[in-house]
Amino acid sequence: MKYCINCFAPLADNDDFCRKCGTKVEAFERISADESISLLNNIGNKYDEWVNLNNEIEQLEGELPLYQVPDKRPRYSAFRFFWPFFIYAQVAEVFVGIIFLIIAFSNGFADVELDTIRFFMYLFAFLAGGATLIIGGVYATKKRYAKNLVLVNAENDVVEKKRKIERRLGELMRRRNVLERELDQYNSCIPPAMRSSFHVKMLRASIENGEAKDLYEAVMLCQGKLNNPAQ
Repeated sequence: MKYCINCFAPLADNDDFCRKCGTKVEAFERISADESISLLNNIGNKYDEWVNLNNEIEQLEGELPLYQVPDKRPRYSAFRFFWPFFIYAQVAEVFVGIIFLIIAFSNGFADVELDTIRFFMYLFAFLAGGATLIIGGVYATKKRYAKNLVLVNAENDVVEKKRKIERRLGELMRRRNVLERELDQYNSCIPPAMRSSFHVKMLRASIENGEAKDLYEAVMLCQGKLNNPAQ
């Protein structure tokens, strides 16, 4: 015997519409208690998996915005590390000048002409300043490369994590689609209002504790409880 899943009225084999409620319905046949429990266990496991899949999908979709890399990615400029060496160069030039002045005064300008001292002072001050700037350029270039490498590695980590999340999301969504198609096969024996893990467990419990003899009676019983909570 087949029954309407909408109003649970008996159906003839050739009925396309329920004679009681007048709607096109899917129908299921009466099965034994053991078969009903086995079927409900299978359906319940699928609903549990469906819920877990949805929870994980929701969690990953919430995490995905955290791993976005901006189109304009920040980078360090070498000048950021180089500019202090302009000051160091001037300090080096002044330091060289002071040394030459000390040398000149200590000799009383007797043995060395002033122009010669001035020439060598300017020469060594220029060399000291130039050497300082060259050292600064090398330092700033290396510093910029090291800092930018850290940024690039961090961005690559973010991109890789985003790809992993997207791949995982794709896998979960494909599995959910397959699971939903599998659950659709049971629409003929589970009313729309009871298509959840909680209600499937309620149906199984009603059979296991003897309140219902099979799935059909369990659906009728639980449907009545849902429609009349006070009972």
